[in-house]
Amino acid sequence: MSAARSPRSGRAPRTDPLAWRRTEPGPLMLLKGPEDYVARWVRDRVTAALRARHESLEVHDLRAGEYQAGQLAMAASPSLFAEPTLIRVDGLESMNDAFLADALRLVEQGPGADEVTLVLRHTGGSRGKRLLDAVAKAGTVVDCAPLKRDEDRLVLVQAEFRDARRRVDEDAARALVRATGASLTELAAACRQLIDDTTGTVTAEMVDTYHGGRVEATSFAVADAALEGQAARAVSLVRHALATGVHPVMITSALTLKARQVARIIDAGREQGELASLLGVAPFQVRYVQQAARHWTPAGIAQAVEWIAQADAEVKGASRNPDFAVERAVIRIATAVRR
Repeated sequence: MSAARSPRSGRAPRTDPLAWRRTEPGPLMLLKGPEDYVARWVRDRVTAALRARHESLEVHDLRAGEYQAGQLAMAASPSLFAEPTLIRVDGLESMNDAFLADALRLVEQGPGADEVTLVLRHTGGSRGKRLLDAVAKAGTVVDCAPLKRDEDRLVLVQAEFRDARRRVDEDAARALVRATGASLTELAAACRQLIDDTTGTVTAEMVDTYHGGRVEATSFAVADAALEGQAARAVSLVRHALATGVHPVMITSALTLKARQVARIIDAGREQGELASLLGVAPFQVRYVQQAARHWTPAGIAQAVEWIAQADAEVKGASRNPDFAVERAVIRIATAVRR
């Protein structure tokens, strides 16, 4: 396989979010950027491609921050039986001076024989800029940037299924993106689970079976379920929400807002048309608050407000386990509704 061109060559469009998936092994490669999944994918692809060409591939893994002078030269020197060599170096962002000196010398001289491949990983920062510039001129730089747009992550989902020779509905792909958030590692793992555990075209119903709770796990969904007395659903949603990165403060804030709306509507004694203005919501949302309010007495909602206030204080520093504090509050509220 021929070496991939550097992004500076203009071959890979800047707008292509998956340009890194077409990277081919080259003698000198820099995986630059904070996205671990992209770097790991490229490194695994390079390793697999070299192993397919050379059964006796010799692999050396080094850490730039723990480097001992001379290790690079030793790894790159021809072995007794002239086996091809792959040198993988992680942690260039914290490289020590010995590594910087040896790596600059190796890059300026060239890795050596055609059988030597050097793959460097730098997650970000200015450490070793001279080395990074030298590699950019002499080798291949792979941009390991996060995929921040949902549309880019959607393209990744479709590529994962296409590589596995499986089909995925667009609705299913979008549901997976919503379910897994910004983590590409988690998104790829969700794709792999569906590929391994299902057959045929992957549909939105299949995604819902495996990840449906996560798709709906927002702070307001948790609050709605808790104040309506849906205990099992509320606990499931709060666990999924916390697992997918929803901050506990967001959940206590949603609980506070919902509980105050319920308390106001219980004590309001006003006409239907005045309730939207009182609650500060759109008219169509009033019925949802009324639905929750039917489960509560004035004394009961007052107690719920106290539980929420306690949880809010705990997640803001009064407890060492904010996740537990939120889940406890949700269970208390959901099981205290008037039967």
